[in-house]
Formats: sequence, C-alpha cells, structure tokens
Amino acid sequence: MSAAEAILAEFRAFGVGRRRDMFCARSAFDIVDRCARDGVGVLGIEGFYLTDKMTMPQPDHILDLSVNPRAYDAARHFLRLGEGLPLFYEFTLDDDAVKGSV
Repeated sequence: MSAAEAILAEFRAFGVGRRRDMFCARSAFDIVDRCARDGVGVLGIEGFYLTDKMTMPQPDHILDLSVNPRAYDAARHFLRLGEGLPLFYEFTLDDDAVKGSV
C-alpha cells in the first residue's frame, strides 16, 4: 500500500459515500495535515453536497494543486473557504512527492 493510500485508508472510517472516500471538513483538514507531515502531495480536492439519494459535485469547490502538490497552506485555505457549508471532500493524493523528498 502506498503512503497516499495508507492515509486515505486511515481516515476511511470517518468517510461517507459508497467507497467511504468523501470526508467532512474536520477530517479533510486532518488529511491535509497528515499529508504535510508524511510528505504526500495533494494533487486536488473536490467538494460535494451529499443527500440520501444524490452526490452533487460543486464546481465552485474544486482545487487543482497538480502544479504544486506540496502547497498544503493553499489546501487549508481552500477548505476554510467552504467553512459553514455542508460540503464533503474527496482527495487525489500523489506519492511522487514522497519519492521526491527521499
């Protein structure tokens, strides 16, 4: 299991959705912090509204960090912009950031 997969697996108990891969804001902040600690890059974060029957992507709540996957402060700022909204977040993580730091 890669470092990125291990991080998401650790938080999956707090996740929702079919694959338990969408996280509330508190868990999302914790995931970013864990990525920063372990040197795992954050390629992107997508925000969703969830209902009992639907998953609704929110185009205004998508962050692309593929140019700089170690921009952890930018990821935290993005999550703060959604505070107070009932958003859940899905992450795309990058293990190459780990390999580059060794």
